[in-house]
Amino acid sequence: MAILTKITSKGQVTIPEEIRLQLAIMPGDRAYFETIDFEKKQVAIKFFPSLGVVEQLAGSLNPNGKIQYVPIGVARKKAGLLLAKKYGLKK
Repeated sequence: MAILTKITSKGQVTIPEEIRLQLAIMPGDRAYFETIDFEKKQVAIKFFPSLGVVEQLAGSLNPNGKIQYVPIGVARKKAGLLLAKKYGLKK
């Protein structure tokens, strides 16, 4: 599939709906650009799903005032317990 689109004055490009649907690209996903050929002005673009809040914070939690890495599974569990407490749910 080949679709022509225009670059805005801010250097932005709209990804056509047909391509977004086929690649399951969602708002907030990240795009990685890699130069393939400068002379031919070709690039490759890879899309990565956006990170959830827990994934963004993993490794940055500071338990007991100490700087310490917290694995993603532990971060998810702690976040779940805090949310359950906040909304009065049993966990």
